[in-house]
Amino acid sequence: MEKHVSRKLFAAAILAASALAAPAASAQNAYVIGYITDLSGPLADSYTPTWQGFELYMKALNDRGGINGKKVEVILDDDGLKADRAVANAKKQTERDNVVGIFGLSLSSTQAPVFTEMRKIGVPVVTTFSGILDALPPSKPFSYSTGVVFEVAGEAIGELTKNIKPNGKIVGMTFDSVGGRAALSHNKRMAESLGYTWDEVLFPVTTSDFTPFAQAVAEKKPDIVVGHYGSGQNLGVIPALRRSGYTGPYIVASYGVTEDTVRQAAVRAGNDENVYYVTRYATIYDNNPGIAEVSAAQKKYGTSKPFSSMHLTGWTLGKFAETALKACGWPCTREQLDKVIQTLKVDAPGLTGGPIEMSPQDHYGPTYWRLYVWNPKTTSMEPKSGWLKKAALKFPLQ
Repeated sequence: MEKHVSRKLFAAAILAASALAAPAASAQNAYVIGYITDLSGPLADSYTPTWQGFELYMKALNDRGGINGKKVEVILDDDGLKADRAVANAKKQTERDNVVGIFGLSLSSTQAPVFTEMRKIGVPVVTTFSGILDALPPSKPFSYSTGVVFEVAGEAIGELTKNIKPNGKIVGMTFDSVGGRAALSHNKRMAESLGYTWDEVLFPVTTSDFTPFAQAVAEKKPDIVVGHYGSGQNLGVIPALRRSGYTGPYIVASYGVTEDTVRQAAVRAGNDENVYYVTRYATIYDNNPGIAEVSAAQKKYGTSKPFSSMHLTGWTLGKFAETALKACGWPCTREQLDKVIQTLKVDAPGLTGGPIEMSPQDHYGPTYWRLYVWNPKTTSMEPKSGWLKKAALKFPLQ
């Protein structure tokens, strides 16, 4: 009887050990990485196409054989734009799924706690779309970004404004958030250093009727208006500004705002002139082999969201991930992957103005920004400037 029980216990132990070893076995046959983002929350329309661009790249990569014969398996989780869910996803991916690194993430408020938790166990995290100061020099360990850091974006927009109008009054708009205020602050300081005068209007994050805020802007009689927020706000703000009598230049900062969002907002406004767009990545209207490659993948595999610059952003992050994993070798550990990323340089010709380049003290690197203008006759974006290189913040953080 005792022998019979012992055999049962031994068999159960073997089964349990096999179950625990499953993720490791998977890892032995493929590179396993994690991706976390908002797919169901209030900013899902912005984050979903970025994920889809990353997914397109991974599908194309695996179809051509993966990395040295090893496929890349992506564990996808939805944070719903909630910080606690993002952290829970990251812990699940590292403890159960055994990922070697995490990519994506959503709003900056979800990034900070994930960075903090992953630093404790030594897992590299590479964010896209938006980014936080953890990646800027002096960078914190295991924290990287290929996206848009608000302070850097604010300064870049300030400099590129010269291509629209060399002087005058700028009114900045944003919702009352840490990221929005940071972008506005650096935009203001750059604009004032270039001789512009500055004023600003803030509104609550939950705002749905932008009319009173647009009227407040119009009453300030600006020469240029710039908006630091996402797709939904632009769809409301642009028509409201036009209804309030402001018909001058309006600059859209590319925080998840797609070309189709700009088109829709211009149509709703009944005035599709004087709409500008500043982005770290190219637009889908640029004619080059890099854009054509992503477009071909989108047509082959399909996406639920209209093809946009957000797909280009996700695709570039996919290229970053492949380059890092290839340099890491096989098998790739978290420690090795982090070491590789610290000095990684990734070229993305046609998708941005220069390479994405990391260093041990700078986990963001030089970035390149470009001003576009919406052409209502061709219904497309046209470059209004060359690529502006931002090697570092001009103004210290407050």
